[in-house]
Amino acid sequence: MVDTKKIVENIKRISKTCAYKIKLETEAPTIFDSKFGGLPYWTEGKEYPKNSKGNNLFLLAQINFDKYKFDSPLPSSGMLQFFVDCNDLMGLDFDDQLKQDGFRVIYHDKIDYEIKNESIYEFGVPKNIPEEYEYFPIEKEMKISFNKEMDTIHIGDKAFDKYFTTAYNMNNEKCITIKDNYYKVLSDEEYDKFEEAFNSDSAGHKILGYPSFTQSDPRGMEKYSDYNILLLQIDSEENISWGDAGVCNFFIKEKDLLEKDFSKVLYNWDCF
Repeated sequence: MVDTKKIVENIKRISKTCAYKIKLETEAPTIFDSKFGGLPYWTEGKEYPKNSKGNNLFLLAQINFDKYKFDSPLPSSGMLQFFVDCNDLMGLDFDDQLKQDGFRVIYHDKIDYEIKNESIYEFGVPKNIPEEYEYFPIEKEMKISFNKEMDTIHIGDKAFDKYFTTAYNMNNEKCITIKDNYYKVLSDEEYDKFEEAFNSDSAGHKILGYPSFTQSDPRGMEKYSDYNILLLQIDSEENISWGDAGVCNFFIKEKDLLEKDFSKVLYNWDCF
């Protein structure tokens, strides 16, 4: 019989890392605030993001690094924005999840706080999402804030087997290897306890920390395996819907994040 409680404690202890949990605020946001949805900050001379068919993408989220000081490897200033398409896949290309056609990640290294709302439309920014576009995860504009907290690994993370193996071997005479997947080692009852212990910890909106999934971690594929930083996670809740209670993740390589190169970002969302 495996001491699942002790293994859970060990995994949470050794996987602990920093994350910035995101809270939805009731205050109406401006174009300069960190937020989900709504009218984006934009500047003159910068081409507004469109897909290959020439259709506008729409603001999913923006993070103002001037107003909240994040630790490295995140930027210390500027505005980071995430745009997605309004098609039924919300801009995701399952054949190439790095292809920034149905989604775009854009970084402004400096923010011009003199820009007025009415000027934004002159720069090619759409006023709203057309009614015929049925698919967009954010139902209304919402200001967001950040709180630095500790985060622990999700059972669906590609690195979970590594942590499970280490934690298991701390308290068991018969050691296992990483090839002995946790679902092979645990009984059905023990597996259910593990799911309950880990699935809720990594849920919610956040920057950094560990991602959560309803299906599987795309980084299990070799071509995406190096995208080790969770740049942004947006979960389903009231006024936010990723299919059937799904979750969205953006990943980036640490080297690219340090260089503020957002041209290579892994976009993923899945649902039940």
